[in-house]
Amino acid sequence: MYSVCSSWCRGARLTSHRYTEQASNFRERAIAIAWEEYEKRLREEGALDFDDLLLRTLRLIRSDEGVRDTLRERFHHITIDEYQDTNRVQYEIARELAEPRNNLCVVGDIDQNIYSWRGADISHLLSFEKNFPGTKVVVLEQNYRSTRTILAAANSVIEKNTRRTPKNLFTENATGEPILSYGAQNEIDEAWFVAQMARASIEEGARASEIAILYRENFQSRALEEALLHHDVPYRVIGTRFFERKEVKDTLSYLRAALNPKSANDLARIVGVPPRGIGPSTLAKVLAGQEASLAPAARAKVAAFKDLLETIARAASTLPASEAVRFAVEASGMEKLCTQNKEDGHERLENIHELVNFATRYDFEKPPEGVDKLLEEAALQSDQDEVDRDVQAVSLMTIHASKGLEFDTVFITGLEQGLFPSTRYDEKRDEEEERRLLYVALTRARKQLYLSYAQERMKYGSRERALPSEFLQDIDRRLMEPVGNGAARRVHEGEIIR
Repeated sequence: MYSVCSSWCRGARLTSHRYTEQASNFRERAIAIAWEEYEKRLREEGALDFDDLLLRTLRLIRSDEGVRDTLRERFHHITIDEYQDTNRVQYEIARELAEPRNNLCVVGDIDQNIYSWRGADISHLLSFEKNFPGTKVVVLEQNYRSTRTILAAANSVIEKNTRRTPKNLFTENATGEPILSYGAQNEIDEAWFVAQMARASIEEGARASEIAILYRENFQSRALEEALLHHDVPYRVIGTRFFERKEVKDTLSYLRAALNPKSANDLARIVGVPPRGIGPSTLAKVLAGQEASLAPAARAKVAAFKDLLETIARAASTLPASEAVRFAVEASGMEKLCTQNKEDGHERLENIHELVNFATRYDFEKPPEGVDKLLEEAALQSDQDEVDRDVQAVSLMTIHASKGLEFDTVFITGLEQGLFPSTRYDEKRDEEEERRLLYVALTRARKQLYLSYAQERMKYGSRERALPSEFLQDIDRRLMEPVGNGAARRVHEGEIIR
């Protein structure tokens, strides 16, 4: 729970002491206790984290006049890149060091402010001229990367935002190809379309390394990875591959350990997820057959853990695969653990839900064969993920991870209401930031751009209808060329998840 406050709160100069004083409900008081315990352990180990480095630097500059004057004399001119992504502490450090000369040069793009969720404050760039009178502003509007068509689309999306300094990107590049849009039947159809188009581009001479597939949420990569594997398209995931994500591996380990209680690696992985008071030494004695030597309290905890695994084993032996996965996630406490983690718990839970979606393909198998085949398929896909990073490969990544990169061909997937723009249950929707995120995605493409959405998408084992993203309506129809529905449905119907 401490993670709620870690980077964001301290980036806003909110200390644990001040947070404790302001805590007004049970949740905030619990966070305050966890935060204080975290800082206590840092002190005991003589450690600092990244936010500590920033906060202590600011405190030192403000409290020690000698240090402050020394640094000001050392740095007569200061340049800061990606200024739109600075948090409050970074802003104040820059201001302290720049005075009194104020020879401060910052480079930033308000339209690429996409990190407010980790403390980036767009007002630092919007108010720069007010905070530093006499500022000379140089607007860089010429783009050397993208075609005129792609830039026209990006401009039309971002111009609806009100919290920005007006600018209009232009280029002397060619008009280029129209933007291709595809309305898929579902996420599998969408993934097959993307894989087929990527393969066709490579066969026509494109370099795989110049192709990128972007998505709003990490869980979307699972269907895309599978389609690329099926079409023999080399790829790499920038970040963590779906079946290598911790929460996915934890869930699979629960299932494996339940079906095979002698699986030491799986037991070691899950015995503390969530924490249940069974340490490595206790587990070692259990695995060595020395459970009788444990203290009564430890034996009780081990017994409860074994009962849990037996319960999950019964579920795997009687329920369809997807329901068995769902049961394991709930019974183990992993779902609750993710729900309590407000920093990235939503994303972790979405990945677990996607694992449930994946498991539905084995629901027709007689239990426990469905779970067995799920575990086998996951292991095989993980093995295929071990690709040589030196070979040509299509890049899969979230849009956040794509910032600063560029590719000849870019696929932007999942353009649906609720997904992009996102309407997460645990955060206040900021449509302007979502629009900036799409702007960043669009401008990653140099030559060819694909936009896709699904008419329905699997969510936690059930299909939900989806509407095309409102952002698609912001792009001039004359810039886009729809690709006929069904272009990716040359696959046998039996291979599409129903």
